[in-house]
Amino acid sequence: MQKRIIPALMAAALLITGVISIISIHGLQGNARVINYAGVVRGATQRLIKKELNGQPDDELIRRLDGILAELETGDGQNGLVRLDDDSFQDLISQMQAQWTQIKEEIGRVRAGADGARLYQQSEDYFTLADLTVSAAEDYSERQVHTAELGLIFLSALFLLLSAALAWFTAAQTRRQRLLQEAEEKNLLERQQLAQLSEDLRAPMDEISELIYVSDIVTHELLFINETGQRTLNLPKACGQMCYEVLQGLDHPCEFCSTPHLVPGETYTWEHSNQITKRHYLLKDRLIQWEGRPARLEIAFDITEAEAEKQAIRHTLDVEQMVMECVRTLYQGHDLSQSFPVVLEKLGRFLSADRAYLAVARDGRLCTDYEWSLQASETKELSIEDISPQTLERWRAAFGQEGCISYDNIERLREAHPEEYGLLLSHNAHSLVVAPLDQDGRLKGFLVVINPPAERIQSIAPLLQTLCYFLMLTFRRLESEQQLAQLSYYDSLTSFYNRNRFIEDSNALTGASGPVGVVYLDVNGLKDINDQRGHAYGDRVLAECAQMIREAFQNADFYRIGGDEFVILCPGVSQSSFETKLAALRRRFQAGGLCRAAIGAQWAGHFANIHQIIAAADAEMYEDKKNFYRQNPVSNRYRHLSDEALRLSDPEVLREEIRQKRFVVYLQPKLSSSDRSTVGAEALIRYQSRSGSLTLPGNFLPMLEESQLISQIDFYVFECVCFQINAWIEQGKQLLPISVNFSRSSLSQPDFVDSLVRLCRKHGVEQRYLEIELTETSHEADTVDLNGLIQELRQAGFTVSIDDFGTRYANVALLAKAEFDVLKLDRSLVEDVAVNPRARDVVESIVNTCKKLEIQVVAEGIETEDQLSVLRACGVDLGQGFLFSRPIPIGEYEEKFL
Repeated sequence: MQKRIIPALMAAALLITGVISIISIHGLQGNARVINYAGVVRGATQRLIKKELNGQPDDELIRRLDGILAELETGDGQNGLVRLDDDSFQDLISQMQAQWTQIKEEIGRVRAGADGARLYQQSEDYFTLADLTVSAAEDYSERQVHTAELGLIFLSALFLLLSAALAWFTAAQTRRQRLLQEAEEKNLLERQQLAQLSEDLRAPMDEISELIYVSDIVTHELLFINETGQRTLNLPKACGQMCYEVLQGLDHPCEFCSTPHLVPGETYTWEHSNQITKRHYLLKDRLIQWEGRPARLEIAFDITEAEAEKQAIRHTLDVEQMVMECVRTLYQGHDLSQSFPVVLEKLGRFLSADRAYLAVARDGRLCTDYEWSLQASETKELSIEDISPQTLERWRAAFGQEGCISYDNIERLREAHPEEYGLLLSHNAHSLVVAPLDQDGRLKGFLVVINPPAERIQSIAPLLQTLCYFLMLTFRRLESEQQLAQLSYYDSLTSFYNRNRFIEDSNALTGASGPVGVVYLDVNGLKDINDQRGHAYGDRVLAECAQMIREAFQNADFYRIGGDEFVILCPGVSQSSFETKLAALRRRFQAGGLCRAAIGAQWAGHFANIHQIIAAADAEMYEDKKNFYRQNPVSNRYRHLSDEALRLSDPEVLREEIRQKRFVVYLQPKLSSSDRSTVGAEALIRYQSRSGSLTLPGNFLPMLEESQLISQIDFYVFECVCFQINAWIEQGKQLLPISVNFSRSSLSQPDFVDSLVRLCRKHGVEQRYLEIELTETSHEADTVDLNGLIQELRQAGFTVSIDDFGTRYANVALLAKAEFDVLKLDRSLVEDVAVNPRARDVVESIVNTCKKLEIQVVAEGIETEDQLSVLRACGVDLGQGFLFSRPIPIGEYEEKFL
């Protein structure tokens, strides 16, 4: 048949070519007639015009020309013309029709006697237009001829290509038939060889120690299983059965069958635990031909022991991961009621237990403070009253030997320890793990996990011991944080609230409704008492003052906001009740005793501005204090208020005294606690009276601060320090930073930092050699933003130090709010640090917190070697105090420490 296709194709090609040629010739003949008649119109029009100009009208010729033009435009007429499908030709014919109409109109006018010049010109124009029309028809005919030529060439080429393609296809089919025949013969030979190979492979596969089998991938029929497989599965003869029945004990194809994953020429490796042999296998599968059938060959390697080791390693890693998650939860949270239940849930779910809880020993009882349960249960937790002394003692011994108690099945206790068995059974415990919480060798409580599966209990002791260790660390950390919080809001001597709490409470009362009473109290002569009789006696005076306040004012809030200052806030008190209590308080102090105090009080019917009310009470207290010291001139603290020191409250006198250099700057060195090398100094002020005696700052600075003149002293000291550092630079001496104290009056100045920078530039001193000491007393001034001020000082290049940490100005919250450089521990924290373990713990906690925040710690008021040794053990790096040096003149400081 293929041989007959080519002649038929050629005949069809000749027929189609002939038809197309006839059609093309017919079209060309029509085009030629159009060209001819267009020329006829051109010549006939010229002949007609000549006749009309010569006075020979020819209406017949006009009608004939009308017919030819219409037929050229439409293709309909008696001349057998066709309409040329060419836009340019048709456009020219339309123009000829329009001009022909004009010519006929002009012929009418000429016949009527008009001049023939215009008709002659129109005939010339018409001749030109007709000539263009003939050219357009000729161009169209030429294009048609060219198109016909291309069509014939294309058809000829197409039929030639088809003939060649058919010839090639016929040859290819012949080759393919030959190849198929050869392949069929080859496949027959290969099937014979595979059958022989399958037979030859049976013997060596029977000798291999691993289980090997072959199954049909379509029917799942077991085609072969070696002797190892027959022995392992106890199958004397299994061929012909389904592989899933023999190997897996199923009645349907395995859902985990590897056949869908197999790729010809590749080995598929996977693992599976067999439920019949109870072993774990590494399996290698491959597609093969077995006796001419598509089959799956599987080799099973027994890796049960290796898998057990891997599972043990994975379990260890899971344990470590769980412990790390628990530790992260403990250290990220500060609320035990939130973090401990999360930890217990992680532990309980990891061990697949029913319940987990933390029992803490308190007052001879086990209190379940934190617990987690998989589902709601009314079963009560173990209580220490439920555990017999013998059981508890046995548990203690087990804790010491194994680290924890674990029972994977309490039935084992039924005969040996029936009492313990009954106790656990009554608590619906079938398995149990108990780990101790030890604190300094004392049993603090238990970590209890109820009903974990037996396989999860194996090697559980290290996990629980580690977790209990971090639980106890969390307890200790939170206890330390509570101690710091206690320090931050309570005064340890009087148990009153401290300044931090006073600031928060007074701010909270702003805008409140109802009446309020405020008492501002200052202990008179406390400094003299401390100087003459010691700080211990001074503490007794303060304690007695606090007791009298507590007895006179009940149901009020008490604050110790300074070393000798107290405030009583009485919100909601009536005026009569407040005045009665105030009178009772005054009588108590007037009755004698250790303590005498200046008292100021204010009562207001509403909280318009609590700070103004407190300020008014403070001012009244200062008036009372002035009266006291006027009546008691023997006081060392204000003995100059009536003579030279009193004169300093006059701004003109103060400026003159500064100009006369009667204020002298002393330096107290700061030393390293490890090697006692000098690391800097603190600048302190002294007033040298005209008599030549030196007056300590405590005897004149409070008065200057009250009279708003202290800023002049602050900046005078700062400029003196800048001048001295510049002198050391010129002398080539070693430069160490000097710290300068500033009052809240100076800090509240809007250009405070700019003023310091100008003074540094004036004396050519870099800001890094100057340390600005601040106390939280600046919070008292509403115009001072302490955090913003610290940031501005540090950006200007100054080192910022927080002074007097541990007194009324101490605020632990400041550690989190402000980024400063140095924290100075007040002497009140240092005094008994060598003999008071609690004070030592507090200092150590503060130091550890500061080191995490990269804050340097300086201890003030070090007077003994024992204090220095303990502070050094607590991690304090720098110290300042009489043990090293008292405040000394600058010249002496240069000789001894530079």
